[in-house]
Amino acid sequence: MFHKSEMSVNELFSATASLPVHDALAIRAWAHPDKVLFTFLDEQGEVSGTLSYRELYLKSLSIAQQLKQHSEAGDRVILFFPQSLEFIASFIACLMTQRIAVPLNLPNRRRLDRCEKIITDSGATLALSHSSCLEESQAAFANSEQINLNWLVPTDTLAPTDLGDQTNLSNIDPQSVAFLQYTSGSTSDPKGVMVSHHNITTNLRMMRDSWQLDHTTDIVSWQPHHHDMGLILGQLLPMVLGNHTVLMAPNTFVRQPSIWLQAISDYQATMAGGPNFAYNLAVDRYSADKYKDLDLSSWTIALNGADVVRATSLSRFVDNFAKHGFEADSFLPCYGLAEATLFVSGGPVRKPTCSQEVDTWQMEIERRIVPPSTEEKSRLLVGSGEASWEVETCIVNPDTCERCATGEVGEIWLHGEAMAQGYWQNEVATQNAFRAEILGEPGKHFMRTGDLGFIGEDDLQLYISGRLKDLIICEGRNLHPEDVEYSIIESFPENKPQSGAVFCHDDDQNRQCIVAAVEINREIKRALKENPKQVKASIRASVAQEHGITLNQIIFVQPTSMHKTTSGKIQRSLMRKLYLANELSLVTE
Repeated sequence: MFHKSEMSVNELFSATASLPVHDALAIRAWAHPDKVLFTFLDEQGEVSGTLSYRELYLKSLSIAQQLKQHSEAGDRVILFFPQSLEFIASFIACLMTQRIAVPLNLPNRRRLDRCEKIITDSGATLALSHSSCLEESQAAFANSEQINLNWLVPTDTLAPTDLGDQTNLSNIDPQSVAFLQYTSGSTSDPKGVMVSHHNITTNLRMMRDSWQLDHTTDIVSWQPHHHDMGLILGQLLPMVLGNHTVLMAPNTFVRQPSIWLQAISDYQATMAGGPNFAYNLAVDRYSADKYKDLDLSSWTIALNGADVVRATSLSRFVDNFAKHGFEADSFLPCYGLAEATLFVSGGPVRKPTCSQEVDTWQMEIERRIVPPSTEEKSRLLVGSGEASWEVETCIVNPDTCERCATGEVGEIWLHGEAMAQGYWQNEVATQNAFRAEILGEPGKHFMRTGDLGFIGEDDLQLYISGRLKDLIICEGRNLHPEDVEYSIIESFPENKPQSGAVFCHDDDQNRQCIVAAVEINREIKRALKENPKQVKASIRASVAQEHGITLNQIIFVQPTSMHKTTSGKIQRSLMRKLYLANELSLVTE
C-alpha cells in the first residue's frame, strides 16, 4: 500500500515498465484518476461507454473480491463477454487475484465444440460473464455432460469498490501463469499457451521501446479481446502507457470500416491497425463523399500484422488515403504470435517499408533467396520489421536443426523473456515447440514458430515466406485445412473422408487465394453434370457458414490426382505444388 506523499509521479510512472500490468493500472489510477482510459464505440460509431483509470481499477477490485470468495489462486476462470468495456475489468481482476484467466469468444453453434474442448482442457469450473449474454451462454452448455461451470454474479451488477486515497500493489510471482491464450483449432485440439505476468510485462516494454510509445500515443483498436492482438496491444498496453484508447467490436469494423477511420480522425489517434485485409476492406468501401472531412495526419503508426503483408494492399491504401493526410512511411508491418506473448518484430517507425523481390520456386522448393529469373516466377515480399533487441531471432533448418546460412530460408526460432512457458498440461507439445536446441549449441532453448522466413542481409528485416505446416492465415485468423476440408465433406453426402485438399497460393496480383481440390466420384460426377453451380454453391455455403471465409476456387480432380501418404493423409503441399504447375488431372464440369 502506498500514499500520495511516498513517491513522486515521475518515479511511479517509470516503475510501471517493470511492474505487473494490474499494478501499472493501480499507479495510473492514483496519479490521474479521472483521465479516460477507454472509450467504446457502438455499431453506429457513437460513444456507448467510457472508463477512467480509477473507474477501471475500482471495478476490477470489486470483481476480484467476488473471485476470492469463490475460488483459489491458480484456478482457471472462463471469461465470456461481448465486445464491450466489461471484459477488461474481469481480466484485470483475475490478474490481481492470481486466478488464471481464459478469454473465450461467446459460444454459438459454430464455436460450441471448440469452447467445450477449451473448458475441458483448462479444467475451469468458474465463469464470469455479463448480464446481457449470461443466459445465452449458460444455455449453450445446458445439454453438455462434460461442462459444469459455476457462473458468478454478472460483473455489470457489482458496485465498484471505494478505497479512498490509497492503493495496493500486489506481491505476486512474476513467473506465475497470468492467462491461457488458446490457439485455433476445432478438428485439431486447441492448445492453451501459458503466458506469465513477466511475459506480459516484457512484451509491453518491447512494444513501447521499439515503437517509441508514451502517454501521448492514443490508440484505436477493433481486434477481439479474446485474441492476443486485441488483448495485449489493444487493452493492456494502454494501461502501461497511460494513454487514451478507443475500442470497437470487430463486427463494427467489418460492416463499416469508415467508423474505424473516422475514429482515428476524430480522436487524432497515433496508432491503429490490423491484419492486411483491414486495409483492403477500407479501400474497397472507399467513398469520397463519406470521407470528405477525414484527417489521418495524426496516424503515424499503421500496424499491419497477423496476416501476410502485401505490397499491393499498402500502395492501394496510400493511393486512396494520401489525400486525407495519410503518409506511406506510417505503415509498420510487424510479426508476432501468441507463443511469444504477441510482439516479435516491427519497425523502426517512420521509415519506408522494406521489400525484396525473390524467385518463388527457389524460395518455396529449394528454400533459397535469389532474384527472380522471370516475371512469372517473381514474388514481392514485404519485410515484417526488425526484431526487438530483447528477442534472439534465428533462421534454422527445420529438418537438421542447423543454423541457416545467409540467403537460405528456414524456420524462425525465437529465444527471449517474452516467450511463453509452454502449452497448458501438454508436455509433449511444449517440448516440441518451446524446448528446441540448435545443433551444436546445447543448453539454450528456442521456441519454434512453425513459420518459414529469412532475415534481410542489408535491411535486417524479418521476412515471412510461408508456413512449415499447412496452416491457413486468412483475415488475421489461423485456420486448419482439415477443418475446412471436413466442412466440404459434410456439404453433401456424396463426399467421403480424405477426399479434399485445401491450400493457399498468391495470384498474379499478389493476392491470397484459397483453393479447394475435391476428389471426384460417381455421385459427384453425376451431380456436376446436372447442376455444377449448385454443387459449388453448396460447398461454398458450408465453408462460409462454419468458418466465415470464402473459397476463391473449387476444382474437381480425378482420384489419381488426390495425393495421399501411405497412411491415407492428404499431401497438401504436394497438391499445391502440382496445382501451380498445372499438373493435376482436372474434371471438366
